[in-house]
Amino acid sequence: MKFALVEGGRQEATPASRGECPGCGASVIAKCGTKKLWHWAHSSVRNCDRWWEPETAWHRGWKNEFPAPWQEVRCIAPDGEIHIADVKTEAGFVLEFQHSNISPIERASRESYYGSMVWLVDGGRLKNDPPKFQTTVQAAPVIDAAPLRLLMHDRANPLVERWAGSRRPVFVDFGESQPELPFIADEQVLWRLQYLEKTNNVVATPVSRSSFIGYFRNGGRLRGYRLPQLRARPTMRSGRRGFENYMQRKEARRRRF
Repeated sequence: MKFALVEGGRQEATPASRGECPGCGASVIAKCGTKKLWHWAHSSVRNCDRWWEPETAWHRGWKNEFPAPWQEVRCIAPDGEIHIADVKTEAGFVLEFQHSNISPIERASRESYYGSMVWLVDGGRLKNDPPKFQTTVQAAPVIDAAPLRLLMHDRANPLVERWAGSRRPVFVDFGESQPELPFIADEQVLWRLQYLEKTNNVVATPVSRSSFIGYFRNGGRLRGYRLPQLRARPTMRSGRRGFENYMQRKEARRRRF
């Protein structure tokens, strides 16, 4: 954990410090080595939150995009169940940053517990996920050009399949391994996966990373991207006009000159 209670106030770990866990009140000690992020750990092996996972640099980087008071917020359900949200905004919206694998049962439990929440998934955790997602993007039918929205099957690739059935918005951060989109060269991109209920369809939309942060920090708007020079708009049922076809047409036009 990034924060512990020290003399009644939230404090980050510093060498030789001790504090209390914000979740259960148990004693925690500062871990300030050279190989891992500085963090707090329970003095005993017991962990008070069953949803806890080891924090990575990816987690910490995303937490730091938001104000410190929003990070690691203690949440209490009416029945007394306590969990620590990665980020909880002033509006009460929870952001869960998920690096490790998560079972469908636990995922459903978190979605029910937090209610208003979104998932942000580390898409670069497994080395085969980015290239397989890239292949799906290249073949996916385009259902909207502005902003770009692609249609996928919920078993199109392992990453998409793992999150099938989610009832909350899922955003994927591929980091430096993000799929190549030649008309997006200015900034990092997240992929929003919208699982359509009672179907096997998923709508995938690339959105600006900075707009995602702004949306939750100050009520900005999520910004997608426009697909340039699109000649046709396929229907939801069409599987023949995909992003790959668009790139082939663009390459054919280039060879004429």
